[in-house]
Amino acid sequence: MKKNNEVYRDEKYVLGYDDGKPYLTADGEKYTLSCHPYEPCLYITDKNGGMTAVHNAFDPTYVLRAFSNNQTVTSITGFEYNAKDFCRMVEYAADMVNITIDYAERVFGAREKKKNEPEKKETEKQPDGKIEPRLGTESVVTDDPAYKIIAEYPDSVIDYCIVNNDNKDKGYNGHWFALVWACRRLFVDDDDTAIWRYDVGKANAKLISADALFAPVKDGVFNYRKAFLHPPYETNYKNADFDKINAALFPNGTDKLEVYEWTTDWSEYFDEGHEWWGTLCCTVHDKSLDRFVVIMASATD
Repeated sequence: MKKNNEVYRDEKYVLGYDDGKPYLTADGEKYTLSCHPYEPCLYITDKNGGMTAVHNAFDPTYVLRAFSNNQTVTSITGFEYNAKDFCRMVEYAADMVNITIDYAERVFGAREKKKNEPEKKETEKQPDGKIEPRLGTESVVTDDPAYKIIAEYPDSVIDYCIVNNDNKDKGYNGHWFALVWACRRLFVDDDDTAIWRYDVGKANAKLISADALFAPVKDGVFNYRKAFLHPPYETNYKNADFDKINAALFPNGTDKLEVYEWTTDWSEYFDEGHEWWGTLCCTVHDKSLDRFVVIMASATD
């Protein structure tokens, strides 16, 4: 594979490799293409670091190799793609955050399936007859009572985001997508411009216990409780305040919590904390409510 190579070009699109990484340029807008290591999921990353995940899609390296050999590729739904079709689908899906391949393929309208492919089942309809996308902006919860409790502590440097598990993913994947949603909420302004650049595709995580998440403050250890109680500018917040916030976030207790602790080298958000104070990024799946709480912190004096 050449480090820089065009696989397809027309009056609108350029599809190829830039320094060995697949990319698409659509009307001058460039998108980096990558894939999830654990599932067939296509990532489309824009110039600001905003990412769309297209589930059950393609490994872009495989796709570009096929197009280089004048071959087509077929999606899991049975649609057959040439290079221009692929470009159209990626352009349509960009900026949608988190969708499935069948939703991205709406750009084509009604299309012929590849021969001998089974018919795709109709999307489940709502009682009013409308067909709703599998995921939408409602995945981020904005009106939970916990936010009112958090607002009582304006000097806290911790950012919280509550995310519904609309995709019903379990384990690492579910946590990863919750983090994607939180970044779209916390790192992007109302004009869809990145406040902090980020690339969640570079984030990695390890499973930790709920006891480790809520562990006491300990010398030489930066953890969630320490981030709340000891920001760069000291507050008078106490352990009781920390417990009050977490009781609101996790009203059914901690027995059903699954926690992942994430690396923090994938966004400008964490740059200040890397200077000396510390950084924090955790996703918590409350299985009793089937929702996630994303907890992040980074600060400097």
